[in-house]
Amino acid sequence: MIQMVLKGLKQLEIRPLPPMAPGSDEVLVDVLACAVCRTDAKMWEQGHRDLIFPRVLGHEMVVRDDQGRRYIVWPGKSCGTCHYCRAGRENLCDGMKITGFHHDGGFAHRAVLPLASLVPVSSDLDLYAACFAEPVGCVVNAFEKLPATPGKKILIYGGGTMGLITAIYAKHLGLIPFILEKNAAKIEKISPILKAEGLDCARETHESLFDIVINTCPDYIAFCQAITKVDKGGYISFFSGITKNESVETNLLNLVHYKEAVLAGAYGMKKSDIEKALPFLLSHGVSLNRLIEEVVVPERAPELLPQVLKGQTLKYILDFTGSHHFQPKKPAEKRDGASPCVIENSLSKSPLCTRIIQAVRPPRDMASQARAKMDDKSKPLGALGKLEALGIQMAVIQGSLHPEIKQKAILVFAGDHGVTEEGVSAFPKEVTGQMVDNFLNHGAAINVLCSRYEIEMKVVDMGVEKTFAPHPDLILAKVAPGTRNMALEPAMTAPQAVQALENGIRAFFSIHGKVPVQILGLGEMGIGNTTSASAIISAVTGISPAQAAGRGTGVDNKGLSHKTEVIQRVLDFHHLDPENGFDILRTLGGFELAGIAGATLAAASEGCAVVLDGVISTAAGLIAYLICPDIREYLISGHQSVEKAQEAALAYMGLEPVVDLGMRLGEGTGAALAIDLAETACRIMTEMASFDEAKISRSPS
Repeated sequence: MIQMVLKGLKQLEIRPLPPMAPGSDEVLVDVLACAVCRTDAKMWEQGHRDLIFPRVLGHEMVVRDDQGRRYIVWPGKSCGTCHYCRAGRENLCDGMKITGFHHDGGFAHRAVLPLASLVPVSSDLDLYAACFAEPVGCVVNAFEKLPATPGKKILIYGGGTMGLITAIYAKHLGLIPFILEKNAAKIEKISPILKAEGLDCARETHESLFDIVINTCPDYIAFCQAITKVDKGGYISFFSGITKNESVETNLLNLVHYKEAVLAGAYGMKKSDIEKALPFLLSHGVSLNRLIEEVVVPERAPELLPQVLKGQTLKYILDFTGSHHFQPKKPAEKRDGASPCVIENSLSKSPLCTRIIQAVRPPRDMASQARAKMDDKSKPLGALGKLEALGIQMAVIQGSLHPEIKQKAILVFAGDHGVTEEGVSAFPKEVTGQMVDNFLNHGAAINVLCSRYEIEMKVVDMGVEKTFAPHPDLILAKVAPGTRNMALEPAMTAPQAVQALENGIRAFFSIHGKVPVQILGLGEMGIGNTTSASAIISAVTGISPAQAAGRGTGVDNKGLSHKTEVIQRVLDFHHLDPENGFDILRTLGGFELAGIAGATLAAASEGCAVVLDGVISTAAGLIAYLICPDIREYLISGHQSVEKAQEAALAYMGLEPVVDLGMRLGEGTGAALAIDLAETACRIMTEMASFDEAKISRSPS
């Protein structure tokens, strides 16, 4: 058996458990489990003026006496005689001694505790849920000073463990909680809990008429904002201590006066609060277990304290029983590169495709650091909207807090479609070749935008029926003069589909090999390709052909109805597996869609950002995503197409468009606009001053 002894700052040493002898008012107990509190971590890092080393930390514990009876622990020992103790407010006792602070606590297999601090619990109470008794008791103490009338609205600052406990307890009392958490990564982390508990949470709110506001985080800005958010006659619970040596404006304090707001301090808890917490612990064990980050062996305590200080984790629990019967349900973690994407049989025959797919790795996880840098810029939180998310994503993709775009390119892939035989387009397929000529003559919208934003542009002939003369802006990669009619047979043979993917890969490296590209836009041209894209998205996402079919080049109502019927007939005919990206591509795709998918895989393998354009390139990106899901974080949706199928495909991949200008042109035009915005976002990340650099005080309102 062991104990963990804090022998100095950041020196938590594992030692054999020494002999222990309780005093007359003490008891020797076995520690069953002990949670790791942020206070423990602060003691480890900073110490305290009253702390005497060595000390065994830990106060959120469940223990058992020699008779086998279980207890939770009130971590206080008051004098019992001062006027605070006599008034039932022993948490304010001047002579208070705290377990894990003034005397040894629960980071050990056994502990000597004050007999008066033990609160018996039944075996019905889940062991790990019981570890939350102390923090729940603190919340009970805070709410005793508040008008917790059902239906009142309460704003909670902080989405960490204490904020979530407060919200769950508030909802238990019939209040309507809303959590404000400025860290987007933390919101993402706790989103399964929010959904399970039916809690609302956001980074900001414009509402300022809350009946109760409580700060469960140490950010003094949160406390300042609490004054502005509370309604007249409302209550502010000063629950968490805040950062030292900060200033609160007198204008803000005057609002307390004008609003007749009540400022109610809340410090620790009384033994009676721990006892009052018991019914809640019993009835909300499942909810509390959701707040457990991990149950670990005690020996891991030294490595956990730095993690707790970062504020990004929930509750760690040390289990001293040796039998971990609890495994918290964790979100799926990103692969660290050890397990590459699974390669389907047809693609495994292509050494090039195999090499590229195996080279794709998710970017390293630095989103929290990037968000923190963006949030610290000299602006209100979130004030730059989607530019902020774009800057953060570019930082993650490049693995640097100083992202930059030195070389940008757009590839416009072109191909003809056999399904045009079904009369699904308002234009004849000859227009594909004519538009490629227009691109090469610099007469199209995409040429104008690429010129404006200094984007290198190449056109890739993947399968246009027309034959083109050599041109410096043309990449010849023709697989065949158009696909077959997918209404009658698969659009491509398997070898053709593999060749088209390979040609898309080579097209990317033809430009990336000369000057490395940091961001790649993907456009297309091909009469009939909205039918192909709509069929792909319907097959993968499950939306109906009626929902997926759009007007494309501008078919009328009758033409749209016919197009929908064709897509339905195609899907009924082929019976595709919605998760088999290669087979869907082979059956429903076009050569230009395959080229886009190949280029996407190649770019991701080189750590290059990929900007999808409208519905066609989004469908191709969806194919690449099915083939290798690890490309996901390299993908950027350039713009919101008016084609409804794009929305379903983006939702499937978890993407949101950067802009919405009501466009439906294709060619890569939306991608060009987004590339310019991405470059702007990188400049925001690297050139915009932080509050400290600009010597600007952070606004409390």
